[in-house]
Amino acid sequence: MTLFPKNLLNRLILIIASLIIVSQLITIKVFDYFEMEPRAESMAQEISTIVKYTKAAIQSAYPSTRLDLLQSLSKMSDVKIVPAYYFENIEPLPDEIFLTMVVKKIKQDLGEDTIVTLNHYDIPGIWVSFEIGDGLFWAVIPRNVFDRPFPWHWIGWGIVVFLVSISGAYFLTTRINKPLNLLINATSNLKKGLPFKKIPEDTATEFKEVTKAFNEMASNLAKSENERRFIMGSVSHDIRTPLTRMKLSLEMLPKKSAFLKESMDQDIDEINQIINQFLDFVRGFDDEPISSLNFGNFLLELKKQHAILGHDLKISKITRSKDIPKNLFIDVRPLAFKRLFDNLINNGVKFSKSNKIELVAKLYNEKIVINVLDNGPGIPKAQREKLLEPFERLDQARGSIGGSGLGLAIANRIVMVHNGKMELINRRTGGLNVKLTFPLIKAN
Repeated sequence: MTLFPKNLLNRLILIIASLIIVSQLITIKVFDYFEMEPRAESMAQEISTIVKYTKAAIQSAYPSTRLDLLQSLSKMSDVKIVPAYYFENIEPLPDEIFLTMVVKKIKQDLGEDTIVTLNHYDIPGIWVSFEIGDGLFWAVIPRNVFDRPFPWHWIGWGIVVFLVSISGAYFLTTRINKPLNLLINATSNLKKGLPFKKIPEDTATEFKEVTKAFNEMASNLAKSENERRFIMGSVSHDIRTPLTRMKLSLEMLPKKSAFLKESMDQDIDEINQIINQFLDFVRGFDDEPISSLNFGNFLLELKKQHAILGHDLKISKITRSKDIPKNLFIDVRPLAFKRLFDNLINNGVKFSKSNKIELVAKLYNEKIVINVLDNGPGIPKAQREKLLEPFERLDQARGSIGGSGLGLAIANRIVMVHNGKMELINRRTGGLNVKLTFPLIKAN
């Protein structure tokens, strides 16, 4: 399992969002780096100016009034002036690049003997020492001079830029995805054998060329398919004409040729059956209109019809959801749907040890799973996919009974027309399980 999205739209949006975030972080870091020294110089100059003006005001006052002046300065501003002692325990400064630059520039302006510390005696602020005569003092400057407020306005503008960029990326990606989705849907319809509908050409040159080439290719395929259907239909019709004459001639044979008549009759019926399979495969089943079908009644009718043919068909219906109604109507192509199960049941009987076939239908909220079970020899795993292709006959897998090799191919095509899936699975107890899975489309 991967967290990286699979579709192109989400991938492009994720990549563009990541690039925007990374580029903004790098921009902030670069700006902060190049802005650090000018900001440190400005802050050091501001602190030095405060100390110099304070020192000049005290020096210009009479010694007798200096104490009152210090108290007045402390009350009038946030800057506090407190006496200092030579043997005070000075806390070391934090190891920060910006703070080191500020202290260095303060000492360059006020003198190398100037002491600078933070939060001395647990009183918050920047403490800068200065001398007046023999006296040593601290100028305590509040932290708001030193601390920079959080740049909320930059965060706001960054979010605006991010949202605008993502909106643009979504628009561009949707624009790219639109013709791609049309091509994907058209390709899927061709794969399922559905009628081709021409894709509208895009205005962008690249997509226009691709769409034009696809339309030409699909039109040529549709033309070839129509020609193939016409040829197969004509050939089948031409073959049936002499077969009909042969059947009429058989009726005129004398009674002593009854065995020969019966044998030839069976051969002609088998040829007719093969021709019908050819025609079904060539014509396809997508032209039949979709209509609602009572699924329960369909299974009962299927059992009755095969009982007449001598088939022992056992049907089980299992409902896996409470939302499934008892009288379930589904949207299908009725004739093709019936032909599907006739093919599979007849195929199972042909290759089984007996006439017993089991059909198990499981109904879920979103799908129907139908298992057609026989007790024949099964099919080797390596040959299962081949049997779903037309004209494939693997006699060594399921006996030596002849046929056209179209039975399972026709069944698979009908399943695909109904947007389903057909799987061939060998049963553990022996025999073959033809598993059919259809999306559950309830009729209105």
